[in-house]
Amino acid sequence: MSEVSAAFVITLLAAVVFACGCTGTEAGPGQQGEAVQDIVVGALLPLTGDYSGGGEASRVALEVAAGDINDYFVSIGSDHRVGIIIEDTKADPAVALEKLKTLEKQGTRIVISPGTSAELEAIRTYANEHGILIVSTMSTAPSLAIAGDNVYRFVPPDTYQADVMAYYLREQGVTVILPVWRGDVWGDELEKLTTAAFVRGGGKVLDGARYTPEQEEYSAIAADLDARVAEAIAVHGKENVAVYLVSLDEADRIMEAALATENLPEIRWYGCDGNVLLDELVTGEPARFAEQTGFTSPALWNQEGVASNTATIQEMRELLGRHPDGYGLATYDALWIVTMARIETDTADAAMLKAALERTAGESGGPLFGPAHLNGAGDLSNAHYTFWTVGADGDAYRWVPTVQYGIASAGATPELEWVGA
Repeated sequence: MSEVSAAFVITLLAAVVFACGCTGTEAGPGQQGEAVQDIVVGALLPLTGDYSGGGEASRVALEVAAGDINDYFVSIGSDHRVGIIIEDTKADPAVALEKLKTLEKQGTRIVISPGTSAELEAIRTYANEHGILIVSTMSTAPSLAIAGDNVYRFVPPDTYQADVMAYYLREQGVTVILPVWRGDVWGDELEKLTTAAFVRGGGKVLDGARYTPEQEEYSAIAADLDARVAEAIAVHGKENVAVYLVSLDEADRIMEAALATENLPEIRWYGCDGNVLLDELVTGEPARFAEQTGFTSPALWNQEGVASNTATIQEMRELLGRHPDGYGLATYDALWIVTMARIETDTADAAMLKAALERTAGESGGPLFGPAHLNGAGDLSNAHYTFWTVGADGDAYRWVPTVQYGIASAGATPELEWVGA
């Protein structure tokens, strides 16, 4: 079992003992009887497709969390056990809906994720109509913050990321950005929010490039962007101009195309939560480009929570072969919260499950991020973002955490919380 923080375990123990008493399952060292897998949670993850890196991180997080939760049940003498059923959505909204129906047929009433906002948009109505609770740990499009639906997002909407990104760009001395973004509900909204926040702070946004999610080849986009950057450098100076990239796993292909241009490798590049900690950006030619341009992206991440759960993080890192991303950490916490809420209510009734879920999230939360305070739309109401940059490590490259900002509420000024070595 991974080393889960003592404070969290003490809080959780009281809740589980109380819940077990309410549902007729005694929790004690002398308990007899065979343990059963009585709690089954579904998960929709993009294990293949454009966001497979994020999906794989969440898959590992779920498996580690399930092991830790079941070890915890054993340690307190409880017969409860949790199991997970994972379906691959391929980051395709239509497939996500099909897979949700598959999970429903298997009796699952609570489903974690899916991976992208476009997928969540596709399944939300069906989940509402069929009494299925969706606990999203990756979707951040603000347009999906809808009060009263069956969707909870244990992550903040992108208004928070936009504000912290614009603030960070100004802190870095960037006065002009050219956005390059993925043309879907998530990419369009994040680009719009971030550029608006940057302009409010006195920055200037020039025409960039919007590409389609199905795009495979980026040389034409890179050539056009290179010409725009050349004009921006001539007017504003190279040190003031940067590219802001809103992408998923296709970031490496974009960088490979950019590497062949004259001006794109000469200015700074910044990213988003969709391309932070990607393994593809610390290997091969994309890594060389990322290091040369100081590529830096924000991750939903709390250094304090990570530091107090080093064994858990290390287990996920070893299984994944790289740093788990912030949404993977949120997924780990989500399974704890969902499991404890399910024990408390011992019912498939959606209204009772929602009440238990909200109560559990706010009171104990999960081991890594602690209590998850939700707003009226069921989204996380505060956030911590750590910025990671690609740095050289001898002949190799790696992601390095540099600084963390916290945002206490929507519209609040980001506050410096941690600075890396």
